[in-house]
Amino acid sequence: MKATGTIEVKSWDENTWDGRPYKEVEGRKLTEAHVQFAYTGDVTGIGNCRYLMSYGDDVAWTTALEKITADNGTLVLRHVGAYRTAVEGTIEILDGTGAYTGARGAATIEWAEDGSGTYTLEYEV
Repeated sequence: MKATGTIEVKSWDENTWDGRPYKEVEGRKLTEAHVQFAYTGDVTGIGNCRYLMSYGDDVAWTTALEKITADNGTLVLRHVGAYRTAVEGTIEILDGTGAYTGARGAATIEWAEDGSGTYTLEYEV
């Protein structure tokens, strides 16, 4: 199955592991971000995501789990990647409920500079 649509960052709350706002800490650091995405299109709903990040000199390595609560079920995604001058990485569909029960597959997101993007989910149930 294939699903496409748009995605938008609704909120981003990121702090260092000791609770300080990440922008207040220079250089190498470990952070956790609680992010909410809005999905529209073939999958319509809200994605709640928890990123763990390791900032180096010129890269932020990322890993995350996201739960999308859609109109007809849920999807669980795993993100692994990095941010240098743009977002790069892979997204795997791990599981789901409702119409997505047992979903396995992959996702791609193409991001624009304004925080909006388009998604493609390819999965089997």
